[in-house]
Amino acid sequence: MTNSPQPVSGLSVPSRLGVGPMSKNAVDAAIQVAYRRQRRLMLIPSRRQVETAAQGGGYVEGWTTESFAEYVRSQDPDGLILLCRDHGGPYQNPQEKLQRYSLGEAMKSAAQSYEEDIRQGFDLLHIDTSVDLDGVAPLDDAIDRAVELYGQAVETARSLGRGTLFEIGFEDQGGDTNDPAEFDEQVSTALDRLKGAGLPLPTFIVAQTATKVMETRNVGALTIAPFAVATTVRTLVGITSRHGIALKAHNCDYLTREQLTYLNAAGVDALNVAPEFGVVETRAFLALLDELNLPVQRERFLEAAYNSKSWGKWMHPRTTASDTDRAVIAGHYTFATEGFLALKEAVRHTADKRGIDIDARLRDAVDSSIDHYAAALPETRATAGRPTGHPAGIAG
Repeated sequence: MTNSPQPVSGLSVPSRLGVGPMSKNAVDAAIQVAYRRQRRLMLIPSRRQVETAAQGGGYVEGWTTESFAEYVRSQDPDGLILLCRDHGGPYQNPQEKLQRYSLGEAMKSAAQSYEEDIRQGFDLLHIDTSVDLDGVAPLDDAIDRAVELYGQAVETARSLGRGTLFEIGFEDQGGDTNDPAEFDEQVSTALDRLKGAGLPLPTFIVAQTATKVMETRNVGALTIAPFAVATTVRTLVGITSRHGIALKAHNCDYLTREQLTYLNAAGVDALNVAPEFGVVETRAFLALLDELNLPVQRERFLEAAYNSKSWGKWMHPRTTASDTDRAVIAGHYTFATEGFLALKEAVRHTADKRGIDIDARLRDAVDSSIDHYAAALPETRATAGRPTGHPAGIAG
């Protein structure tokens, strides 16, 4: 294998790397990388992270869809950053499960979230209907819901003259690859449904690429048998490419350069990375507290992060993680809380005396992690330079 092979699908994609906006520092770091490398990156907030004001905003900086878009655009004069909704869809906002929304209520909530994304100029929407109120949605139901939401979003985009792109996926991420024959049938069924409804094709389809994050490592089969996985993934890429659609991999955190090279050589067109950047920033903050000899603040931060219990969804069934390990996983979920902000200001007072810019230190740590992925994904001619629209767009 070569060090940096080009993807084999040959399809035009708006960007090859999706970055989770785990904090303001993560957003700023993504912008730094984009401008340093002069390439387009996708910011991929979930509904948990950034949400409409009517639905309470998100846990990242308390940003609403509007304030998030406004901030990014204010920092991105050359338009190198694409705003992309990750995991939109019913029951993707935690309140919809906590308040036991009916399916109709959850679908309406998801549609309203997408509508605001489109109004704020989001470039790409991930239609993810894999979740049900109490588990995983059956595939046929997931496709039905996706077609309905897709159609509503297309209508909104057309009415507003937006060049919105789409990404579809129907399964929660697992540790192995799709079975190619089943995947081929699934893709054909979904696309036939979209075509039958007179809807444009999506830009991306999410496939199972044997990448799955648990705790602070990737536990997918790619990390165990990369050659076998890459062989299957290449077949999956061939299926999506035959339909004129790019393949995107999710849950690609904590992969080595070699593992990323296998995915790239298999033809994966784009990939998403998110929780790793929150953990990187948390670890950088803890390292700074150690450097400044602030054990009391360190303990307070870890206690608050652990007590948030936001680590729960990431734990391995056979975990051996300590309470500190769990706190590190959950640290970034507390960054916008009053308690953390007060603690950070106290730390800033000490850091300033040492000539240390806290946010620059944290931002640079995340920058390095993002750049690891950007360096492993060489750009194609289609993704180089400023955004110029895309043939799959609604009104581009």
